[in-house]
Amino acid sequence: MLDPTPFFTKKLLLVTGKGGIGKSLVTAALGQLAAERGLRTLLVENASQDQLGPLFGLPALGHQESQIQPQLSCLNIGSEENFREYVVKYLGQRMLYETVFSNRLVKSFMSTVPGLAEVMLLGRLFYIAELKEGERPDLVVFDAPASGHFMSLMTTPDAVLKSSLGGPLVRETERVNGFLASPDKCAVLYVTVPEDLVVSEAVEFLPRLAAASPARLGGVVVNRVPAPDPVLDELALQHPTPVSIYLEERRAAAREALQTLRLGLDELARGSAALALATLPELGFIDEPLGRGFGERFLAGRGPAGGEV
Repeated sequence: MLDPTPFFTKKLLLVTGKGGIGKSLVTAALGQLAAERGLRTLLVENASQDQLGPLFGLPALGHQESQIQPQLSCLNIGSEENFREYVVKYLGQRMLYETVFSNRLVKSFMSTVPGLAEVMLLGRLFYIAELKEGERPDLVVFDAPASGHFMSLMTTPDAVLKSSLGGPLVRETERVNGFLASPDKCAVLYVTVPEDLVVSEAVEFLPRLAAASPARLGGVVVNRVPAPDPVLDELALQHPTPVSIYLEERRAAAREALQTLRLGLDELARGSAALALATLPELGFIDEPLGRGFGERFLAGRGPAGGEV
């Protein structure tokens, strides 16, 4: 079970983890739960292949916000569109963009200036959460890149500030970095699964992230934790079968992986407050679109039992 309350006090929640472990599902569930608890919530991704829209039965999301459910909207930030908005809206140089930057040139320019696309992505999140005119979301939940790319994203502001670049890009980066570094406004939620190799990677990765990222690690979620079934377990004790033996071996492996993760988090938090560690049940196949109340059942445990081995 995950207590989302500490995360729902933030302006921006960045959800990352190894690819293919349910990171987008956790992001969607968090956004839905926040909205159903009364927060104006925006789910954001930056993906060539939309991951969030299909979870809510939507066609591919674009660069404009789309309302999914009451209080809940979604946005897929496109890098080229984001570049245009930076030049036109934030720098006020519409003529410069329209006369100088063709699509081909935009792609070339963005690829030759280290960190430009990443800074603009972080700047867009900062703008939406902190500066947007009119009604701003209470919470932005970013379905961030997988851990390796996320590390690159989080180290970009520091790299830009230490570079020889100047002007508005550096000034904007300073503001973005200050926002990310505020523990009252931003937090990182890391998603993993109870498998030995994946947990070992997490234990190795998280200290490096903590040392390099301006945004602080707020907690770790272990997804796909096999849940016990008392009736089947009792039958398995009386009449063991290959299936029951396999399931118990999986649960034993999950318990061992969780213990390894707990020890790693204790070491990471040494001398400071303990990091929140939550477990979520293994769901198998899920129905799409996600129905109302899915986030409450999945994250807060108000529904089928799960998450403990």
